[in-house]
Amino acid sequence: MCYHVSQQKTVEQIKIAFHKPVDNRELYRQAYHVNAFEDPFQPVISNWDAAKIDMYRWRLIPSDKTEANFKANTRNAKSETLFSLSSFKDYWFNRCLIICTGFFEPHLVDPKKPTHSYYIKPKEKEFITLGGIFSPWNGIKTYTVITTPATPLLSEIHNEGKRMPLVLEGDKAEEWMAPPKSMSQQRMAELMAPYEKDDNWMTFRTINGITNSYTDTNVPEVLWPYEEKALPYTDLPLFRDLEGSK
Repeated sequence: MCYHVSQQKTVEQIKIAFHKPVDNRELYRQAYHVNAFEDPFQPVISNWDAAKIDMYRWRLIPSDKTEANFKANTRNAKSETLFSLSSFKDYWFNRCLIICTGFFEPHLVDPKKPTHSYYIKPKEKEFITLGGIFSPWNGIKTYTVITTPATPLLSEIHNEGKRMPLVLEGDKAEEWMAPPKSMSQQRMAELMAPYEKDDNWMTFRTINGITNSYTDTNVPEVLWPYEEKALPYTDLPLFRDLEGSK
């Protein structure tokens, strides 16, 4: 599943890259590691207004629910059950693209040992756009990331769950932004297919603990290949690139 992404770029860099204004930019948090279980706000383009980027909160809440009585984990939605599950079936036509710079997946080595963490990012592009749906709730917009069966490469990495986020780009991303209720469920299901270009990914093992909510992994090493060493997290300057320049 996809509960962990990176947001390495500034909100201004996002604005320039996508040629769109950004609303509610004060809600954006630049981060090496963003954990969905913290219910963060993330940059999203939606088919309600595809001319701009806005900040939507990660975890879809149906508009008729209260947060106190809604306990479902709706941070991800499986493509195979999107149209039938009660949490999602009324919002399938509210499509969106979630902007990020990469995502993380666990790799099971031994059931008795902690999983390894892997980082996945484009080899040549600065951003990924993930397919999702959203619900307006309590004055804000909330979303879920759609997942699909994993590709061969991602199946080797996410070897237990064998899932990956829905990645949309080019013509497919543009079609995903069709106005609400202008696309059939059949066509939407066709677009919710596993990504076809495994050669476009750069993948490597990174530091342990990405999926451990008790560990602070919003540190530069999450975007670096793993090394066996003690990690002086508190001594690291924030948001330096691999060459050390700000």
